[in-house]
Amino acid sequence: MKYHDSIQQAGEKAAQVKLFLQRANLAAHPVNYAVCYEYISGHNSQLCQIIEQKLSARAPLDDFIMADLYSRFLAPANPQQELMLQEASGMVSRMAAYTDVAAEQLDDYLLHLDHSMLQIQQTKPDPVLQPIINQLQQTTAEFRLSQQQMQQQLLLANQQSHQLRHELEQLKQQRLLDPLTGLYNRLAMQNQLDLWFSEQPGRRIAAIADNLDHFSRFNQEYGNTIGDVILSKVARKISSYVQSSGLPVRSGGEEFLILLPDVDLRSASEIAEQVRRGVEKLRFVSSRSKKTLPKVTISLGVSLYQQSENWYQFLGRTAEVLLLAKKRGRNQVASELMLADGALA
Repeated sequence: MKYHDSIQQAGEKAAQVKLFLQRANLAAHPVNYAVCYEYISGHNSQLCQIIEQKLSARAPLDDFIMADLYSRFLAPANPQQELMLQEASGMVSRMAAYTDVAAEQLDDYLLHLDHSMLQIQQTKPDPVLQPIINQLQQTTAEFRLSQQQMQQQLLLANQQSHQLRHELEQLKQQRLLDPLTGLYNRLAMQNQLDLWFSEQPGRRIAAIADNLDHFSRFNQEYGNTIGDVILSKVARKISSYVQSSGLPVRSGGEEFLILLPDVDLRSASEIAEQVRRGVEKLRFVSSRSKKTLPKVTISLGVSLYQQSENWYQFLGRTAEVLLLAKKRGRNQVASELMLADGALA
């Protein structure tokens, strides 16, 4: 990423960045500043489009989202790493296939060679041909030994290539997971959405937005380390209610999103209530003081995707439903039907 701004242009953009960060209630650390500067500059159309869609949908921007945008669009090594990962995965897969075939063919050849030598030994050749046969047997034995050594090398190479392919697959999978909670990240969410809509363009998808109640206050009182432990355990509890067809996502700092294909609003609301009760039953004890920590609860908003809106508008509407659950007293489930009815209590 290169800029050719004059001192005056850079100063003007810096003022706009500062104003944007203030309005979005974002800290002016390097990652947030870099993303905002790129947005103000307008160089990256895809990044600008995502931010514009979020703003138009009134979806909040936080450090988690900004870090995700930085990782996807501004980290210079990302495209090269992605390309190298794809090429390495393809190369290792081909190498594993080649060594599989080579090892199998060599094993068949050695069996055939053993059978042929046994037939020669069982015959009574002409005395004139005996020296030639003896030389052939000696040469064959030496060749067989070298082929056995080659077979061992092929087997070792085969094991190494399969292990490397397994590690590459794990690396590719890790890129789709949030390291703290183990839930899927936004990249995985977008990949899965693309897959769902390619399979069935008008597919019905329900979303359950989850947000921990008063979690910033919890972090301030007990520290981020304990807060991370709480987040991780709550994430596991949320994930336990999601079947293999669904997708649990960490969408923000203390925000989660459950995507459920082919599920109606009523069923999604029932699942959300199960999640709420499950989290409410969790109990946490400080490993240092052995004291029981305050109960953690979550608020949830449930909505259905509509074909007339883009995905960011949908997420923004889901966030509004979640906000309604917060306004109604937290630790409860709100659905988009309540939003349509203007329910406030």
